Amino acid sequence: MYKGRTLSVVMPAYNEADGITSVVRTFAEIPEVDEVVVADNNSSDGTGDLARRAGARVVLETRQGYGFACRAALQAATGDYVLIVESDATFRASDVYKFMAYAEDFDAVFGTRTSKACIWSGANMGWFLRYGNVAVAKVLEYLHNGPCMTDVGCTYKLFTRRTLSELLPLLTVGDSRLSPEILIVTIRMKLRCIEIPVNYGSRLGTSKITGSLVRAIKLGLRMILLIFRYRLITFPEPARLKPVREDSQRR
Repeated sequence: MYKGRTLSVVMPAYNEADGITSVVRTFAEIPEVDEVVVADNNSSDGTGDLARRAGARVVLETRQGYGFACRAALQAATGDYVLIVESDATFRASDVYKFMAYAEDFDAVFGTRTSKACIWSGANMGWFLRYGNVAVAKVLEYLHNGPCMTDVGCTYKLFTRRTLSELLPLLTVGDSRLSPEILIVTIRMKLRCIEIPVNYGSRLGTSKITGSLVRAIKLGLRMILLIFRYRLITFPEPARLKPVREDSQRR
């Protein structure tokens, strides 16, 4: 619990037996964390069972896809604050405190893995992925009038419960383009958001998304197409941001 409010840490997982136990335990050991939720995306290596033994609440997402698993994890959370993270040990649990430092001032806090000082030895963030992420993030920032953005694909994000209730019904992506969709929808709904640097290290197990240069390039191009396509979509403003009508004020 953080300042009287509950905190959920959630993560998608697909065949992450190599790291899921240590990741769940590391985040569960943070005193402010009230629950750890793992969305098991049809794993065949016992990921779900390992997560349960480590202390997580496991939900099953049968629709195959990174985006579906992330959305299921976010939907299953019960906390006043919800932090989504990878299940492969690339992120540090201690960075939870970075996010919570901004939690009271923003509706959403986005992590970035492209800060050079925070990229550790063995991390899958070579010059191509680093500059590629920055370039695509800048396209998103300028096309959608967002805050300073330097990473379009970082999973590590924090949301308030109210923000999630407004955001989740508008998400449609079921694959690895979910991260830019979340950024765009949050920005276009005029929610308060900010990006902060997070530590990024080597993963446990094999990457299913950016493990090869060809896959990374294809994903980047698909993200760019999504960013341009969403420029043509109108998003509703949250009810709390809409102006109060004069007749309502008189009552």
